[in-house]
Amino acid sequence: MRVSVIIPNYNRAAVIGETVQNMLSQSLAPHEVIVVDDGSTDDSVKVIRHFGNHVTLIQQSNQGPGAARNAGLKVATGEFIQFMDSDDLASLNKLEVQAKVLKEQNADIVYGPWVKAWMSNQKLQLQDVVLQQKPLPSDRSTLLWFLSSWSMVFQQCLLRKSLLDRVGGYREDLRLYEDGELFVRMLLGGAKLVHEAHSLTLYRLEDHGKLTSSGSNSLQKILDKAHFFALVIESLSKHNEYKPILQHSEVSFNIWRSLSEFEQSNVPDVDWIIPLQVLAGNCSSLVMRAKKWSQQKISGLQYRLTGHRWHRSYQPSSMTEKQEYLIRELGFDLL
Repeated sequence: MRVSVIIPNYNRAAVIGETVQNMLSQSLAPHEVIVVDDGSTDDSVKVIRHFGNHVTLIQQSNQGPGAARNAGLKVATGEFIQFMDSDDLASLNKLEVQAKVLKEQNADIVYGPWVKAWMSNQKLQLQDVVLQQKPLPSDRSTLLWFLSSWSMVFQQCLLRKSLLDRVGGYREDLRLYEDGELFVRMLLGGAKLVHEAHSLTLYRLEDHGKLTSSGSNSLQKILDKAHFFALVIESLSKHNEYKPILQHSEVSFNIWRSLSEFEQSNVPDVDWIIPLQVLAGNCSSLVMRAKKWSQQKISGLQYRLTGHRWHRSYQPSSMTEKQEYLIRELGFDLL
């Protein structure tokens, strides 16, 4: 089972070495670790070169996360692909567990538990709960969950390379929501998604020069979110079986809210915004505002009762003893 690990990097000299070592220390040794440095101006390249021939280093001018990951994909030769952000970590069994699941279940994507946490000086503090302790609830399709109330990060996943070859790589005109746009294409392409509960991905909350944050701002986020929904509308409109998803109340609300943010940003209209305007034009502004208000109230009540705001689709719950062991195996003490 050959796993190619692809890590885009931008000005993360303080943490990229830890992430690379984490991947090299996996119980299933990766077939290759490819780090794409996206025009760093710090000591990142020096840190990466310290690993010698254990890492394939690609250097390019700053072009964003999509372009960096595409550059890695072009040279990857593994059967499976692990996209890893340059500051995140995974339990040492992740590649082994997930590659085995992909193989045994003949799946295209496997996703496992993940947790947001602060990590410093071998101390780890959870933001709140562990996410995706169980699979998505079965009362909605994965695509409907994703467009209504759920999201994922590719760090928690392992992907079959043949799926990426089939649907294509990342769009390079999105600095944000590029993962989501690719995920939608995967689902529309018939990807088989399965869940496993035995690994754990650690999503670092500190920003050490994230490609998605350092290369963008709040306006960029508004623009890319609206562009993402425009692309979704275009894609789903080509498939009769998926068109009803666009009429779902939660999906319509998300599109309406994205359009509202776009219009309030006072940027000039672009041609691709028209599909959002058409779909949102069928929504009652009063009803949408009432829905936004009710969501905020419900979220606040949930936080007071549970200590977190995560939707049930994330299957959130407290950390298990097994997961605590996986964290200690990485050398962290839990706070």
